[in-house]
Amino acid sequence: MRDVIYHDRPRVSPAHKAIRIAAVLIAAAVILMLGVILFTRMDLDMNRQAVESLRNNVTEACVQCYAIEGAYPSNIHYLEQNYGVRYDGAKYAVSLDAGAKNELPAVQITLRR
Repeated sequence: MRDVIYHDRPRVSPAHKAIRIAAVLIAAAVILMLGVILFTRMDLDMNRQAVESLRNNVTEACVQCYAIEGAYPSNIHYLEQNYGVRYDGAKYAVSLDAGAKNELPAVQITLRR
């Protein structure tokens, strides 16, 4: 049988331990920052998509109103009452910039914070 020789693990100096701990903390901070940046970008993208979807819905309701009544609506409240437009008023401010009755109004949507 062979003799098995056990070796003591080399001792790590306190300076090396401190460097290792600092490296782990820095890596954790970088990962956390990347996560925050990614989450923020996703949130902005979702808000942008929600605003665009709401703008499309309001525009489609305006076109439907014109097709049925022969005139575009003068304000958003008319679309809410007569064409089923629904949105969260606490989150979005929606307005129509109506010109002539035969001109598609500009839909303005702002995200409230």
